[in-house]
Amino acid sequence: MSQVLYGERSWNPLARTVELTPDQLRRGGRTTPLSELNLAAMAEAFQRGCWLGGGGAERPLERLPEETGVVPVTRVTGTTTPVRARQAAEFAHALGELAVRQCGGPDQVAALGAQARSEGVPLWIARRFATGPAGPITVAVDRRLVRVDVWGPHAPVVRIRAPQGFVGDTSDPSKGLRLTVGDTTARLGLTKKLRKSKCLVEVTLSGQHWVLRRENAVSSWLLRDERRVALLERPRRRPVPEPDSVLLPLSPVRYVSSDPLDAVMAQVFAVSFGLGDGTGLARFRAERRPVTGGEPIAADDDWDRAWFSNLGTGSDDNDSGGGDGWGSDGGDGGDGGGDGGGD
Repeated sequence: MSQVLYGERSWNPLARTVELTPDQLRRGGRTTPLSELNLAAMAEAFQRGCWLGGGGAERPLERLPEETGVVPVTRVTGTTTPVRARQAAEFAHALGELAVRQCGGPDQVAALGAQARSEGVPLWIARRFATGPAGPITVAVDRRLVRVDVWGPHAPVVRIRAPQGFVGDTSDPSKGLRLTVGDTTARLGLTKKLRKSKCLVEVTLSGQHWVLRRENAVSSWLLRDERRVALLERPRRRPVPEPDSVLLPLSPVRYVSSDPLDAVMAQVFAVSFGLGDGTGLARFRAERRPVTGGEPIAADDDWDRAWFSNLGTGSDDNDSGGGDGWGSDGGDGGDGGGDGGGD
């Protein structure tokens, strides 16, 4: 029997008590294996004297109440689930200390944090990996914050941000999105027309021109300077995750070009924009936000609220109206066809 690191008891058999062991977290009748939690992200914040909440928001550990309170728990998908514990501070310390141990100790946690800072992507955002012609390509996305980061060997990192929010109904071709390749800002334009062959997404950078064009109802070609470089397909309606993973797989990409930058750009297009009949749309929800001049971050109010990434396979990671971007979830991106799901 596993050692109980934090436990609650109640005379009421229906009470939602919390129990933490080295193997799992139980909330009422729901059990979560530790393998589904983003221990590295929680450990890194805990080691700095903070507790990680929704969308990367943080609060000092001393603000956690000794009595009943909410302690956010971050999953490997980037989703954050609020857990109501009867001794909130005690539960957070038990989970934080366990996370540090499971990650290899304080030095290893510090190294993970340093690597994330060098990548420019917080630890709480899920990393997924695609095969590329020059090696593995890393894809990190959070649709609520409208941020995409994709990088691989022998190619500059490509990022998408929306400093003032994504706005789908503006005459600005970029719709508020900003795409950078390394340190250089590219020109981005989205065109959605009634005639499907006229629907495009274009990126122009230093004389290079990438265009996403519809091929059929479920796929689109990415071209560079009028040459086909990759075929991007929408995922299946019920995609099958990798073994022992709760993360949805990335959209299928078939490379024609062997250029590492083309491969990175193909993954950016596949995770950020509609494909097939959705070509010309971005897979983000329209939302204006105040100009801060920095990276998009969640507000403090989001710290103790559920934060859904919609990158997982179960109800813990997905909300009904939430952000897969294919139109079936009520978002503004995708194609509105209602057969969405996956990523």
